[in-house]
Parts: sequence; structure tokens; C-alpha cells
Amino acid sequence: MTTVPLIVYLTARSVERGQQTFDELRREQLRWPAEEPAQQLQNELRFHQLDVSEIDSIQTFIEYLTLMHGEQSVDILINNAGGVVHQQPDTDDEGPGRVVRTCDAKTAYQTVHMNYFTAVNMTSLMLPRLRPNGRVVFMVTALAHLGIFSGDLPKVLVSDELNLNGLHIIENGFISAVGKGTYSAYGFPPMPFAVAKAGLIAYARMLARVFAPDPRGLLFAAVCPGYVRTDMTGPYAPLTPDQGAETPAYVALVDAKRLRRHNGGLWKQLRPLKW
Repeated sequence: MTTVPLIVYLTARSVERGQQTFDELRREQLRWPAEEPAQQLQNELRFHQLDVSEIDSIQTFIEYLTLMHGEQSVDILINNAGGVVHQQPDTDDEGPGRVVRTCDAKTAYQTVHMNYFTAVNMTSLMLPRLRPNGRVVFMVTALAHLGIFSGDLPKVLVSDELNLNGLHIIENGFISAVGKGTYSAYGFPPMPFAVAKAGLIAYARMLARVFAPDPRGLLFAAVCPGYVRTDMTGPYAPLTPDQGAETPAYVALVDAKRLRRHNGGLWKQLRPLKW
């Protein structure tokens, strides 16, 4: 784990909600028992408004980072933005754990753009700002495993020939197929959130391959935090936010040698996970 003082930027689309979260985290930080008081006091939490769905907002944030810290100033980028677009399930089941077996075109479009394209845009614009040994972490779900796909899709998603344009075609193809009602014929499940997150898992693998020759030695990982109690998942999830943060924090801060052995891989419960 790092022993270097950290400057951590918390970002949010809403200034009001972001500032509220910042204040809560700052109060919690001040209550922590510090094993190394001098070290903890040097760590700094900051807030900046950021809407990852807007390119102009991303550019403004990058310009601010450049002004404050220089051209190559980012050590770790954690893509945590995302969410689920809720729709009426086609089952009579209610309560936690119910399964939505169909999806509509609007849900597919909103979910894929919210969870896949925003993270790709953010990462693409931030990549030139990463320092040597910088790393990028994508928050995903283990539900996005290759087994939910059929036909040639699993083979295509792990192919060394897959590029970003091809990945975009897959994600947009899912949206289009949902609109036509043909998604199953193309090997897609009726699970927009999982399809979007599978795109990020494939993207992490692709980035590790593409940036392998880069002298900065960049590191990439997709991390499943587990089923965590949040506004998105509801009160029945078994893990607390602190428990859900363990693996993302580990991957963000673990010794680079361990992460490099699994560069581009999927992680869960502090361990690499076969996709």
C-alpha cells in the first residue's frame, strides 16, 4: 500500500449533493484513529463538480487539474459513476432479488450510455494525464460474466483483435437489437446494466494490451465491489459501503508488481477473478 500522502478528488454532478457527501466524509475522516497521525494529516480530500456525461464538464475538470497539478498529474482514476435505470419487471415477484427478464430500447440506451460510454469518454480524455505507473479502475459487476452471452460474443469480447471501435459497435448493437426485439438472436441477454459493465471489463483488458508498450507502465483493472447497500441497490444488499470499498481501494493502492501480473483483469474480494 502507498505511504505517500494522497490528494483525493471526490466529484459529483450535483454541487449540493457532492458538497454534502464531502462534508460527511471529512467529518468521518477526522474521527478515524490515526496510527500515523502525521501521515493522516497530510492526506487531503477535495471536491470538484463533474458531470461525466458532458464532454465540456470533463474538459473543465481536466483543465483544473492541469492548472493545479501540472500536465501529467493523475496517479489513479476510479470510474465509479453509473447506475440502473429502473423499469417495471415482467414478473409477479416483488421485493429484493426479483429478475427483470425483458428490457426496452429506452432503458437499454440510457443504461449503456450511463455506465459504458461515460466511463470510456472520461478515461480516454484522462489517459494523457496519467503519471508513470498510473492506474485506471472501472467499477463493474461480476454479473457481467461471459456466461450471460451466447454465440460468438464471448469469443469476440476476449479477442486480442478487439479495438475500441469494435467495442462501441457491440454496445450500440445491443441497443439497436433491443429496439428491434432481436437481442437474443445476437447473443445478448436482456440485462442492459450487465452488458454495459461487460463492455468496461473488455475495455480494461483492451487498454492493458494497447498500452503495454507505453513507457509509463500504466495499469488497468475492473473491480466488482460486491452487492453493496446503496441508493441504487436498496436496503437488502448484504455489504456495507465500507466493505464494498475494500477491493477498489486495494486495487487502487496495492503494490504495482502484484497488479501488473493481472493487468487489465477483473477483481473481486481482493483477488483476481476469471472472467
